[in-house]
Amino acid sequence: MSKIKKIKEYVPTVSLVIFALTLISAILYLCFRVSTAFADFFNYYISAPFRAFISSLTTIFPFSLAETAIILSPLILAVLIYLAVKYAKKGARASLRYLFVLLSAICYIFISFVWTYSSGFYTTSIDKRLGMEERELSKEELYDTAVILTDRLNELSDKIVYSSSGASLMPYSYDELSDKICDSYDGIASEYKVIRNFTSRAKPILLSEPFTYTHISGVYSYMTGESNLNVNYPDFIVASSAAHELAHQRGIARENEANFIAFLACINSEDDFLNYSGYLDVYSYVTGALYSADKDLYREVYAKLDSRVRGDLRSYSVFFQKYANSKASEVTDKINDSYLQSNGQTEGTKSYGMVTDLVCAYLLDGNK
Repeated sequence: MSKIKKIKEYVPTVSLVIFALTLISAILYLCFRVSTAFADFFNYYISAPFRAFISSLTTIFPFSLAETAIILSPLILAVLIYLAVKYAKKGARASLRYLFVLLSAICYIFISFVWTYSSGFYTTSIDKRLGMEERELSKEELYDTAVILTDRLNELSDKIVYSSSGASLMPYSYDELSDKICDSYDGIASEYKVIRNFTSRAKPILLSEPFTYTHISGVYSYMTGESNLNVNYPDFIVASSAAHELAHQRGIARENEANFIAFLACINSEDDFLNYSGYLDVYSYVTGALYSADKDLYREVYAKLDSRVRGDLRSYSVFFQKYANSKASEVTDKINDSYLQSNGQTEGTKSYGMVTDLVCAYLLDGNK
C-alpha cells in the first residue's frame, strides 16, 4: 500500500489510468495485425460508435478543431515551456508529475488511434467484402473501363454548369454537399455491411490555399473525429475529397478503399454533380493506367470525351501549375508514406492510385 502511495506522489492517478489503457490498446493493436476477423468485428461494432460519438461532439463547431490546434501550436508550445519552467522551480516531484501528464497526452493520441481508427487498416479487403473480383487488368479492360467512364461523363456534362475558365461549378454549399454524401452513404450502409453511417459533415479549413502546397485535398483527424476539407481545389475535387474523408470517418482506413467507397458514394447519389465528380475523379486514375499500358488506346478514348469535360481537366491542370513543384509536398508525402506503411499499407502513398483495380472490377462486372 505504501508503494502505491509513493507512486501516486510522482504519477497522477489519471496518468496511471491512461498508461493502463495504453497497454490494453497496444495489445488490441497487435490483435488487429494478426486477426482480420477481430479487426472486422472491432471496426464495425466498437470503433464505429466511438467515431460517431466523437463526431457528434465536434460537429457542433463550425470550424475545424484540428486546424485550430495546429494554428495555435506555437502558443501551446510556449505555454508548455512556461509550465515546465514553473514546475522545475518547485522541485523534482512537481517536475516528474508534469512530465507524466505530458506523456499521458501522447499516450492518449495512441489510445484514440487504436480505439477509433487503426483496426480499419487490417480489416478484410473491400473487394472481398463487396463480393467483387479484384484482378490483374489487361490494357483492353482498362480501355473498356475508360469507355464506360467517358460515356457516363458525356451524359452528365449537359447537366453541369461550367465557368468561363472551363471549370465545373458545385451548385450548393459545403454543408449541403456533406448532407448529400451522407444520404448516399445511407444507401451503401443498407446494401453492404461495409460501413455504419451517421450524420456528419466535412469541414472546410481556413488555410486551404497554403495547404494546397502540400498536395493534400483533405485530412481525417481521428482525435477530433473531423473530416477536414481543402476547399481551394476545383469543385469536382472538393466533392470527391469530401466523400473520401467521410469514408475515412466511417472506418475505411486504406487509401485505395476510401477512394473507391467515395466513388460509390458519389455515383450512387441522386445528385448530378456528385455523380460527375465521382466519375471524373477516377477517370484520371484509369486513363493514367491506360496511357502507361497503351498510348494509342488512351488517345482513342480521350478523343471521345466531351469537350466540356476536357476543358474541366485542362482547367484543373492550369490551377495545379502554381502548386506542382512544392517542397512542402515532398515533406508531407514522405510523412504520409511512412504513416501508411507503418499501418500495413506497404505501397505507401502509391495505394491512392490502386483504386483503378477496384473501379475496373466494379464497372466491368456490370455495376452502374
